[in-house]
Amino acid sequence: MEGVDALVSAIVTDLAHVEAAAQRAANAALLADVAEFLLGVAFWAMRHEVALEPVEPVVNALARRANAARNRQELAAVFGLTQGVLAHVGPRLAPDLERSNPERPWRVLHANLAITAIRTEDPALMDFAFDALDGALPDERAGFYAEALALALAPGVAPEVRERIEARHLKWTAAR
Repeated sequence: MEGVDALVSAIVTDLAHVEAAAQRAANAALLADVAEFLLGVAFWAMRHEVALEPVEPVVNALARRANAARNRQELAAVFGLTQGVLAHVGPRLAPDLERSNPERPWRVLHANLAITAIRTEDPALMDFAFDALDGALPDERAGFYAEALALALAPGVAPEVRERIEARHLKWTAAR
């Protein structure tokens, strides 16, 4: 169908404006609804192989869903959704050479994938996300694992999680 890329882009852009207004108004219910709508549009676009632009509102929606997750199963579902978005936008965003903006969508998607994996405490998901982050963000991996390790030292973090993070931290800080 002709023009569907432009239509998806317009919907995502309009929803981003609604999201910004909801943030200014501190309207949590509207923010949650917008996030769900954005994810619905994104998954429709992915299913129909339609470009997803701009990506930032979808990244924000995935982060909201991850933050709202109440258990490991919900976190694993968000992990899968994030993985799907990464696969869909990867060909366009992977060559991103802009390194001065820490909030660029490629970086945030990978960081959120790794953080979500850590929260699941699932070793396979953590390994997958860490491998993806290591490959996609080589300049940032040492800093990511240093920060993650600092957080993993808190009480209540499973020893297996801490060990996985510590191994990556050692790998990338010892290499420097």
